[in-house]
Formats: sequence, C-alpha cells, structure tokens
Amino acid sequence: MRRRLLGIALLISVLAALAGLTWLLVQEDSPLFRPIKQYEILSEVQYVKPAEIDAILTPYLGRSFWEVELEAIQSELVRLDWISSAQVKRSWPDHLYVTVQEQKPVARWAETGLVNQAGAVFYPKELAEFNHLVVLEGPLAESTSMLVRLAKFQTALKPLEFRISALSLTLNGVLTLSLVDGSTIVLDKSGSDAKLTQFIRAYSKLSTTLRKSPQLYDLRYSNGFIVGEP
Repeated sequence: MRRRLLGIALLISVLAALAGLTWLLVQEDSPLFRPIKQYEILSEVQYVKPAEIDAILTPYLGRSFWEVELEAIQSELVRLDWISSAQVKRSWPDHLYVTVQEQKPVARWAETGLVNQAGAVFYPKELAEFNHLVVLEGPLAESTSMLVRLAKFQTALKPLEFRISALSLTLNGVLTLSLVDGSTIVLDKSGSDAKLTQFIRAYSKLSTTLRKSPQLYDLRYSNGFIVGEP
C-alpha cells in the first residue's frame, strides 16, 4: 500500500513538473520561450499565389515554437484552391518548413471546375488559361471514371486522328464524345469499349465524302451504328 502511495505521489510530481515546464515554454516573458521567427516554403508553386500562403503563415510568427499547431496550419493550406496536400514541420529553434503539393489539372469540369490527375474535381477562381483542356461533364460522383474513359477513348481514336474536345455523361448512361473536327460519337455507358472498337474497324469502309465532313456517329446499336448530321 505504501509503495502504491509513493508511486502515485511520484506520478503527481512528474505531471506537475511537466505542467510547469509547459507553462514556461509558452509564456512570452519566460527565459525558455522560443517564438517562431520565420518560415520557408520548400515547394516550387505554379498556380497558388505565394501571398495566399503568406496570409496563412504570417499570423503564426511570434507564437511559441512548441505551442504552434502544425495540423491547423496544414488544414488551412489545403483549403486554398490550388493546394491538394500540405506538410508543415518545426525546425529548432524558431523555424517552420512548409511543403505543399499543387493540384495538377488534366481536364475541365463543365464550366466552373477542373479535374486533377486523380479524377477529383476542384474549383479555382481563374479558368481562362485552361480552355485548351478537354471538358468533362456529368454526375460529380462519376468524375474519376470519366477521366479513365477519356484516356481510353483518346488512345482508341488516335489511329483515326480524332481528337476529343469534350466528353459528357447523362444520368441515364449516354456518353457523348465531341470531337475537334465537329463530329460527335454517341455511346451507351455499358459496352462502350467494344462498340467503339467495332466502329474504328468499320470506319475505313465509310465513303470519302462522309469521312471528310463532320458527322454524328450513333453507336448505341448491337449490330452496327448510324451516321447522320451532327
């Protein structure tokens, strides 16, 4: 019993000492206080503005080296339009190192968003410089699968020198490929790969007149496809 009481007393003493030390570390008039004096951004950024990062980091200057909440800073950083992930580390005695990963846009999403390489949609304020990207449009939950389909369709259509300008998916599963030359290819979501392969094999059999002008190719048939005006 006595040993147990001594153990409890020792534990209380240790906890009290730690609490006192913690208090000294965060009090500005304490000789042990070490404020954050500077931070350094280790990543090269292309789209996010350094001023946006500065606006988040600057308020943490002057705070205790030990008290500053790294996860809170990281959470604030990833809320910026162009940052997909962030890591903040302390460096004794007064430094923060910041590493950020920018979004990498590979397609547009309708009129207001962009799609990153993982298929996630994000919404930056400025989109003008990304007008050259293929436009995807459909249910938001389908963004990743649509990006995968786009890559497959682009590869499949390359022998025909068709380039996709937009890919849309309706709620009832209709895929529409808009091509740069003005043509349109319509597919069902199910079985789209096989039907597109069938179309590519048969394309050379179409008349030269049809192949020289924009057409609508409706591939939603089991035994072939229909060619009409777009």
